[in-house]
Amino acid sequence: MRSRYPLFAIAALLAAAGPGLQAAHGAGQTLASGTQVSYYPITRAEAPITVDGSLEEYPWQRAEQINGFDRILNDYDPVNHPTRAKMLWDDENLYIGFACPDPDIWAIYRNEDDALWEEEVVEAFIDPDGDGRDYLELEVNPLNAVVDLKIFELLPAWRSDIDWDIAGLKTAVKVMGTVNDSLAVDQGWTVEIAIPWSAMTSGIGGGGRPSPGDSWRLNLYRIERQAGRDLKARIDALQAQAGPLFRQQAELLAAQGVKEPEQLRGKARRQYDDLAAQLKPLEAQLKPMNERFNDETEYTAWSETFQRGFHHPARFGVVQFVK
Repeated sequence: MRSRYPLFAIAALLAAAGPGLQAAHGAGQTLASGTQVSYYPITRAEAPITVDGSLEEYPWQRAEQINGFDRILNDYDPVNHPTRAKMLWDDENLYIGFACPDPDIWAIYRNEDDALWEEEVVEAFIDPDGDGRDYLELEVNPLNAVVDLKIFELLPAWRSDIDWDIAGLKTAVKVMGTVNDSLAVDQGWTVEIAIPWSAMTSGIGGGGRPSPGDSWRLNLYRIERQAGRDLKARIDALQAQAGPLFRQQAELLAAQGVKEPEQLRGKARRQYDDLAAQLKPLEAQLKPMNERFNDETEYTAWSETFQRGFHHPARFGVVQFVK
């Protein structure tokens, strides 16, 4: 059943923030670590927040609005489905709200820690002390499935723990339309998140309940995949066929103690070539599908990354907790 509240009406309840550079209490931009990043003042919630996916409560109306995310990858094409976002805080939680215009809302993954980043999703990376280490990543999709993990460090080698959970996390999604009905024209979906300070008191660098005036580093992201669920399902089906063949090739190389197929001899080489022949038509089908899927994806961020990927802590925005 469709909601009677269109997305623009939900977003309209989020008061618009003024443009320009950082003012005394206004969203905009600021300097951090010698580079210009986005800035946002997080105001205290003046009343209790019920995490139900709706952003209509009075505290949300009072908070400043982020009026759109920018594309990453140095891709400056127009954003077809600009995201709105807001943040609040109180003694117990950090609250994040997203409003996502979307004419075709879809998702396949339903379980915690599924690969949500392959589909449509909103994300928050939070690094309280801004050192680029021991920060959290949170993702939520239109079915309210969640990925939460801890990033220990990016260099010299990536280390993370997807089994780490945000204790007491609350998330909710409200859909204005229907999920996984490509024939219906949807309006969008909103996401409401509450992250307890207590979940960040140990293990997340600089975490814990802030005081007014404190500043943290974080970034907000959205992946909007306009190619749709049906194409993703076809890609997944072909990859499911190709996966065992790739694994068999890798096992042949390992069994012979070599790294390149050219180093194989005799029966092992013939087996490898037979697997390659089976893979060729699958790869031929997958290539244009993957190209279309990626070409029709909007990767956007609140604080621009200017480079591939989301894990660039130096580009995280600055948030300041105010009364």
